[in-house]
Amino acid sequence: MRLAEQADLHEIVTEKVHVPTDNRCHVRRLAAAWGYLAFTEAVWRTTDAPLEVREAFADYPTMGRVDDVVPLIQESGLSLVDHFDLPDEAWWDDFYSPMERQIEKLRAKYAGDAEALAALDEVAKEPAMHRRSGHHYGYNFFVARRV
Repeated sequence: MRLAEQADLHEIVTEKVHVPTDNRCHVRRLAAAWGYLAFTEAVWRTTDAPLEVREAFADYPTMGRVDDVVPLIQESGLSLVDHFDLPDEAWWDDFYSPMERQIEKLRAKYAGDAEALAALDEVAKEPAMHRRSGHHYGYNFFVARRV
């Protein structure tokens, strides 16, 4: 059974973690330990994302396109080894589809709890937005090494 299918209400609501790009000293220390740094970063795939999508990524004020991330890597004393888009299927197969199944199970479990149902409605917005507008944004996997 997948982890998402074992989750309860509090486990399906996760907090996104973002390391600010202006924290270059921290990035260099991470790479210094092993020589390489691998990370994913939210990136814009288009320049005309709808307001709903831009608002959803408001916590990422420095979010840019892939071409914006590469110079930040170099300014951090690293060189880019390679990068690629995380495939959309990975999001659906391993994250959004299990999330949606779990949300439906939890809706039945908390059918009489208005607060829990409201929380589930809020969580359900993310896969719905991705279904409608995922072509505007995505995640890129970067591998960089210490220079």
